[in-house]
Amino acid sequence: MSGQSALGAKTPVTELQEICARRKVPLPIYESAGEDNSTPAKIFSTSVTALGQTCVGHGRSKKDSKHAAALHMLKLLASHGESGIDLEDPQLAISSSDKVMEVRDICVQRNFEVPEFECVRSSGPSHAPEFEFECRVGNIVRRGVHNTKKGAKQVACNEMLKTLQAMPVEENMMQVQSMDQAAKMDTDDNEHIIRNYREYKNSDIKKKLGVKIADRHNYFAELEEAKIDAARSLAMDETMDVQEKCALIPRALGLKFDMKLGDSQLQAENGQKLYSFELMNSEYDCFIFGLGNEFYESVYRYFTTMLNFSFKQR
Repeated sequence: MSGQSALGAKTPVTELQEICARRKVPLPIYESAGEDNSTPAKIFSTSVTALGQTCVGHGRSKKDSKHAAALHMLKLLASHGESGIDLEDPQLAISSSDKVMEVRDICVQRNFEVPEFECVRSSGPSHAPEFEFECRVGNIVRRGVHNTKKGAKQVACNEMLKTLQAMPVEENMMQVQSMDQAAKMDTDDNEHIIRNYREYKNSDIKKKLGVKIADRHNYFAELEEAKIDAARSLAMDETMDVQEKCALIPRALGLKFDMKLGDSQLQAENGQKLYSFELMNSEYDCFIFGLGNEFYESVYRYFTTMLNFSFKQR
């Protein structure tokens, strides 16, 4: 049975529950893991415990965070060969949250044009229909195909969401450029986008990226499972100190970074140069600074948090 046929229209929560039922083990237990009010839109967190594992999910609502937690658990089980679900199935992404609502929210927050939706194609026999939906924001157009109209609309919005979230935004006006300019930028290749990002980050104009806390977690969760497993092994290695782990974990994840032990541009009040760690990421930046063990603990804690590692450094 293919991954898609196995999943069908099921949500991650439903799929995880059925896996537990088939194995005759206790059903998943979901618990609230707190709320984050530091962003314009509140972020909810939910933990799920099943099959001896615990994962945490984040979302714009309690329901979304619950589905995100279940999705992370399915990915974890798949990495251990314990789930037959196809993780590349787009249904997993669209069933974990309402992408239509998220596209509308981000357009309001950034003063973009109101998104428009249209079913542009329907085909196939009655027992196996196929629908194609179009999501348009200004001159940016994204399309999605699914066996239901609702699913096609969600897929199209999921693709639009990826595009809009990758665009830098101003702190006050919440819009760096017109939609015409944004559409043109979207056609550039990856190297051009990364170059523009570096120029933007190093400029005197203070801007921030429109990336939600949940998306930072999702970025790490979607890295290759082999890389995550390698990072987990390093984090669990009690023969290494935290300083070594801070240098080896990002390398294991295939991430580019710059760590300076005495940054000439950062000094404490007593004149002592601070340590700094910068993650060279084309989607968002991460900058940590400090002194001594406190600095290394901060870097280590950042990666274990983003990767949902539940153990603690000894």
